Amino acid sequence: MHNQFTCISYDTIDFLIPSQYVVSGIFLSIPKDSKTILFNRETLPHIYIGNMLEKEFLCKSKSDTSVVLVMNKNDFSREVCQTIINHTDTAFPATGNLALSVNGNISSKEFILDSFHLMPQGIRDRLRAYGIDAIIFPDSTRKQILIAPDLLLKKFFTGGIE
Repeated sequence: MHNQFTCISYDTIDFLIPSQYVVSGIFLSIPKDSKTILFNRETLPHIYIGNMLEKEFLCKSKSDTSVVLVMNKNDFSREVCQTIINHTDTAFPATGNLALSVNGNISSKEFILDSFHLMPQGIRDRLRAYGIDAIIFPDSTRKQILIAPDLLLKKFFTGGIE
């Protein structure tokens, strides 16, 4: 069985998010420190996570393109939603949408779930706390990491990945 993923590509890593979590992906020039964006006539809380991904996963952007992923608060814990509101000083609009942005290329990819490797039991809980669910090694230089956006944002707000 194939599953759709939104793929955010950096030089050595593809971050994979199950596509069901992504309402929309758009290329949009937006200042990294902007706390809101206007999307479909709504003001969405905005969080730039590109620097954290590049720093914590030792990867570099392939381009200077800003990619905005529109997601819905229903896919995030109540705690993370409240932190988003506090961080951006912006309430969620009626749709409940929010925006995460990165510098990278975005695409949609299909994968067979059997191609993912779960993390070894000894480190699984620790990596899961950082938003990492599974990994694929398609070749010797590239990694494809399945991430949980809720947990990744939780780590972003607590100072990143150690």
